[in-house]
Amino acid sequence: MKYLPKLQQLRIFHEVIRCGSIRAAARALNQSQPALTRALRELEQTLGATLLVRSNNGITLTESGRAFAVRMRLILEELEWAANEIEQINQSSQGGVAFGISSLLAVTVLSSVLNDFKKDLPQAGIAIKEAQLSTLLSALREGQLDFAIGTIAPTVPVAEFVIEPLFAAPFGVVARIGHPLAHCRSLAQLKEARWFMPETDMGYYQQIEQQILFGVSDMPQAPVRSDSCICGLQLVLHEDYLTVLSLARVASDDFNQRLGIIPVQDTLPDAVYSLIYARSRPLTYTAQKMADLVCRHVQRYNWHPAPRYC
Repeated sequence: MKYLPKLQQLRIFHEVIRCGSIRAAARALNQSQPALTRALRELEQTLGATLLVRSNNGITLTESGRAFAVRMRLILEELEWAANEIEQINQSSQGGVAFGISSLLAVTVLSSVLNDFKKDLPQAGIAIKEAQLSTLLSALREGQLDFAIGTIAPTVPVAEFVIEPLFAAPFGVVARIGHPLAHCRSLAQLKEARWFMPETDMGYYQQIEQQILFGVSDMPQAPVRSDSCICGLQLVLHEDYLTVLSLARVASDDFNQRLGIIPVQDTLPDAVYSLIYARSRPLTYTAQKMADLVCRHVQRYNWHPAPRYC
């Protein structure tokens, strides 16, 4: 191809698709219909293909038009991201960052990360989504998040993402201090217990559920599932439910006098937490700044405290 399409032609084509007709697109862009028609004709001549067909009902994309529309949207999105990043670097705007985390980071390093970030970029917007990995990956795919921190199991499909391992955290079976089953030493002895587990279909907790064997015929109660950390902690602290949490969370100031580990001999695997972001979308200046601070703080944190037993 001797010539490439012009940016204005791409914007016009995008607006025609969005509006459904050349007339509506002309109104939205405050341009004349002949100007849009001419730009579309030049775009088709550059590509050597018919992209759309006009009718009384509006426009219909051809097969070539549908294929080009997919690439065009990516080009416009990347240009917008690039322009925003340069603007942030020039500090005419500090931009914003949206990222996802598990509840473990929320109760350990998050406040320190935010304090350091605000020292350098006090005007930058921050949006945080706390959720399980299955929810965070969907948000990453849809462009709602810049990056996420979570646990990746071998069965999780992540080819479209960049995965940077950060740290490993040991987990244990957790109950309130003084729980009636605190004397138990195996998972089999806990099959009569009431359990709370995070609601997820992938990642570390799915792996743990297979080990605890929820759903087998001789287990009298199915676990209560929720994506709400507050809901789970209320059940564990006040209704004698058991759950699986990291040793670092149990050792945190908020819980070290109320929660403890049941020292079962069954070894639970460590959870490996990673920085995750879309391979097709490099981190912006502001997002990279936040990600770097997260990495710095998690490397300093003690994820292997001495276990406190019930």
